[in-house]
Amino acid sequence: MIGVLTQPVEFALRTLGEEDRRTVTAWLDHLKDWETDEFVRGRSQRLKASDDVYVLKAGTEFRVFFRLGKDGITVEDIAQKDALKSFGRVAEPGHS
Repeated sequence: MIGVLTQPVEFALRTLGEEDRRTVTAWLDHLKDWETDEFVRGRSQRLKASDDVYVLKAGTEFRVFFRLGKDGITVEDIAQKDALKSFGRVAEPGHS
């Protein structure tokens, strides 16, 4: 269950084009089923810097950063893969 969409996520969703917003929203819907959806868990990777923050490879263009907690999932941020590359680090499930 997604408990919270943080302010950066709400802002990002408002700034995306219609098609990109639909894509990200569909991935957020998949994320709601974290406990039972093996596919979404397989596309997610725990970040090394934290025990409870993960990144979901949402399609080819987006990464969804989220935290697992007692009250559900908190979606912390959404980033485009190209924006992450500009910082020299891309979070890719299955890659260091």
